[in-house]
Amino acid sequence: MQFSGRVRYGPFKGLRVPKDLIWAKNDLASILIGFYEQQVIEWISDKDLDFVNLIDIGSADGFYLAGILNSRLAGAAVGFESSKKGRNSSLRMLEMNGQVDKCVILGKADLDFMNQARQFIAEKPNSWSLLLCDIEGGELTLFNFENTKLLERYFVVIELHEWMYSEGDLEKLKGEFSATHDLQLLTISARNPSLVPEIQGLSDDQRWNLCSEGRRHDMRWLVGIPHLYKSETRCL
Repeated sequence: MQFSGRVRYGPFKGLRVPKDLIWAKNDLASILIGFYEQQVIEWISDKDLDFVNLIDIGSADGFYLAGILNSRLAGAAVGFESSKKGRNSSLRMLEMNGQVDKCVILGKADLDFMNQARQFIAEKPNSWSLLLCDIEGGELTLFNFENTKLLERYFVVIELHEWMYSEGDLEKLKGEFSATHDLQLLTISARNPSLVPEIQGLSDDQRWNLCSEGRRHDMRWLVGIPHLYKSETRCL
């Protein structure tokens, strides 16, 4: 495939992606096609909203930071990433796409992450923002009633690592958002390699392998729409 290092299809079309990714190096082909976490990206873009801010907890290579900013789905962003290599990789992708001035990358997120983020982003009245979280099970201890209340004007996407959970953990996590968000579970969506003309010369095995993200477990995402959004939309 000759994609010139840019995402070819989907909401992140045109995003420049380096070859030497840290976390998603085995998913580069899927990323460039536009297959990678397609259901998550489409859930975000289908809202047809101009998010004021993005908070990305576990920014890894900066795929979502750079992709969302470059696609103008959000105006400013704060990334949290515990790994120095990850922070450097996030910064590199932001630089490649000319989005550094719209984003700051901090270290590991803790229970005070909202107050930390607010030091770098401005929240506008009657606007909407977006929170993403992918921290390998850390989601179970990161959210409580105090910080979910601060997220009442944020759409929420949390990658769940359920094989790490004990009985009742998922319900507890849902409960932390129950006062502020309507919640659903998002699952992996279908991919159709026959719709990608650039890979039609490959064998069936090769084309279908490009649909795989190499996950060892079936994945779900907890997605939330603010109660305030639904109530204010009904009033329009």
